[in-house]
Amino acid sequence: MSNEIDYTSDHYCPVYGRTIDADLCYDSIMCLNRSFDIASTKELEEVKDIEKARTICGECKYSEL
Repeated sequence: MSNEIDYTSDHYCPVYGRTIDADLCYDSIMCLNRSFDIASTKELEEVKDIEKARTICGECKYSEL
């Protein structure tokens, strides 16, 4: 069994609490690490606590691009 992460497949996101696709994951990572503006990803509007989301995202294995 491989321990490699498949960055292109859909996966569970602890920020959204649901399965998301790779594009939304990437966009969210870029917004939450302040590379993109939060408003550029409309799905982040459903996140009530952006600072908490930044912490959660930063600890996720998928954020290690």
